[in-house]
Amino acid sequence: MPVADTIKTLLNRRGLQSISLPLMNGLVRLQGHGVQRIFLDDGVWMHQTSRGYFAYHQPYLRLDLLRLDEFARWHYFWGYAPKAGDVIMDVGAGVGEETLTFSQAVGERGKVICIEAHPRTYRCLEKLVQYNRLENVIPIHVAATEPGRSVVTIENDNDYLGNRLDAAAGVSVPATTIDAIHQQLNLGRIHFLKMNIEGSEQLAIHGMTATLKETEILCVSCHDFLAQSAADDGLRTKALVQDFLLQNGLDVVERREPGLPPYVGDQLWAYNRTLAEARKLRTLHPV
Repeated sequence: MPVADTIKTLLNRRGLQSISLPLMNGLVRLQGHGVQRIFLDDGVWMHQTSRGYFAYHQPYLRLDLLRLDEFARWHYFWGYAPKAGDVIMDVGAGVGEETLTFSQAVGERGKVICIEAHPRTYRCLEKLVQYNRLENVIPIHVAATEPGRSVVTIENDNDYLGNRLDAAAGVSVPATTIDAIHQQLNLGRIHFLKMNIEGSEQLAIHGMTATLKETEILCVSCHDFLAQSAADDGLRTKALVQDFLLQNGLDVVERREPGLPPYVGDQLWAYNRTLAEARKLRTLHPV
């Protein structure tokens, strides 16, 4: 068993945490990725680093916030150039892997709306926002879905990236539409909307028609690439989402660089050209 796994096992035994915590903190400092210490706060593992705090449901011994930031920029700033004061809506924010990057990109005058359904994952997101004092970030614990639903069931697997809505077994979470969130927060223009919700995009799109009219750029992560390995055709959402975006008058673009990972190849980028052109004019001729 690797040393890191041994330390994690010891951390799960309450009586041995006083011994294993110093060992773990010594190990993460040796990694050289800027992690200074790891500690528990109300059941959430906090990672204090030279670039800020990161929260996770278990110790993340190989955490590298610089790489996470670079990955977020490569992933989401490919088709969106953030400006100070922008409003970003992150549907499926996870534990906040992109939150620090988004928050910094839009600055004090901007807003980042982080929507996350799973309770355990949301607790990590909430801690990240709290410890980093991200005053321009609004975390919301809710599942984004179709109209007419106030509660849904989400899987409760330890691998939160695979937790999906409408599971046969799991935990109940509050649900609403993206339109309802947009209206309740009185957001107005959304400059970038990112959606990554493990196949549930086929439900969420039906509750965002009004929001689309106020959104300049979208990036929807579809999951067709998982359908074959998971033997689940319910993950084949790309054609459905693309049709929805086109029917709502958006221009749809896909990334085509050689060697792209499958999950990036299944992204759909969409542009509201009318709003984008208006933004350019305001930049050239500010009021």
